[in-house]
Amino acid sequence: MQNPIKERIAKLRDEIVQISEANKQYVQGGKKMPGSAGEHERRLQRLQDILDELVSLTDWKKL
Repeated sequence: MQNPIKERIAKLRDEIVQISEANKQYVQGGKKMPGSAGEHERRLQRLQDILDELVSLTDWKKL
């Protein structure tokens, strides 16, 4: 069985890839679509949440 922290990091990486793809579409023309700015803001907030979670997952190494 894989380490639970490694599993969580792998899931977060997958989510980052999905968000990155959505952001590419937004930059390439989705800016003109209604509601796309709000979705973009939600993706940016989720990326910040992921960053915070990754920091918390790796903080134990500093002890």
